[in-house]
Amino acid sequence: MHSLKATFCSVSLSLVGLLPFAVQSCEFHNGLGFGIYSSFHPMKQIQYQQDFEQPLHVTHPSSVNTETNTSSILNIEYAVPEAYQNVVITFSGSEDVTLLSGTKLTAAGVSGSYPLKYKVNKVGNHKISVHINALKREERVDFSQHVTVNAT
Repeated sequence: MHSLKATFCSVSLSLVGLLPFAVQSCEFHNGLGFGIYSSFHPMKQIQYQQDFEQPLHVTHPSSVNTETNTSSILNIEYAVPEAYQNVVITFSGSEDVTLLSGTKLTAAGVSGSYPLKYKVNKVGNHKISVHINALKREERVDFSQHVTVNAT
């Protein structure tokens, strides 16, 4: 009887050892392959790489100061990822702003800078508008940005 209890006890303990149990870990060693790679290890980073698409963006100052009846340049920087097609950037000015350079820029899969030449005819606050139109996977992308021009 004693050997039957000992056998039962040893079998029970070995079966308990086979049962899975929850393990807690710190943020540096959690996730898949617990303890094999830390989260900073390059092999761990490969598992979580995602495709990230750069957005279409156009940057410029939010406001500029200029003198009236003097030619000025506003630098417009743009970055157009390859996912965007038919990208057209158009420029327009308020009533007393005269655009001296082209008012339309076509760009695709490039980045660069465009020197927009303008002249303000009257003292005061004016506006230059930048309109961006494009297609991204058959979806329209359309937004506007504005630059305040303070003429003295």
